[in-house]
Amino acid sequence: MRDAYTTILEAIAEVEDHAAANAAVTKLIRHLESAGRMNALPMILRELRRIAARRYAARPRVEAASEGECAAALRAAAQEGITAPAARVNPALIRGWRAIGNGRLVDRSGKGALIDIYQKVMA
Repeated sequence: MRDAYTTILEAIAEVEDHAAANAAVTKLIRHLESAGRMNALPMILRELRRIAARRYAARPRVEAASEGECAAALRAAAQEGITAPAARVNPALIRGWRAIGNGRLVDRSGKGALIDIYQKVMA
């Protein structure tokens, strides 16, 4: 049952009209109260948080080795089909950039090349 409520709330969250969304949430809470199911509210909230965490982890992102490479990294990632709103600096990359999105990892960093060399040497 909580999955049905979670699905409803997730659909409500996608609605652009905040007044309609607030009214729908209020109506759902009144329904839970009248049905004696208010104890389901914390479970629904946990499930919504899990869904939000999954979406956050799956969002497209671009990392660059330095601040100066961020703009170029965003353009190169867009050419690879991965668009992100901004690039963040990841000094562990040594040089270059890395993009994650659409179920793909595009690694054009110095770290990726070093890991490949290490794996070939150790094999």
